[in-house]
Amino acid sequence: MGKKVHNEEINEYPEDVKAEYFRLSEWVRRTRKTHGQRVVIHVVDPQSLGGFWKVLKHRIRRYPTFLMDGGERIVGWEGDPDGALNRALARQSGSVQTEARAWF
Repeated sequence: MGKKVHNEEINEYPEDVKAEYFRLSEWVRRTRKTHGQRVVIHVVDPQSLGGFWKVLKHRIRRYPTFLMDGGERIVGWEGDPDGALNRALARQSGSVQTEARAWF
């Protein structure tokens, strides 16, 4: 039942929002498959109370925005979140995990 309700909720959104949601979901799946436990991903809803606070704190104005360990900030898909993630992993060589936060 949970998946059915989730699908119904997603279908209520405009097409462009759904497309961005599916693109971000695919990026998360691909990243987890490629990097496994080396990467921790936090997806933050900017419309939630906690997300709204983080949007203000980090001065996020466009979505999606990606924040990587080490402070690198990537705005939009054209900013190459995969490249930024690889740079963060290279900086963390020897470390167990790198964090990536995505605001959608």
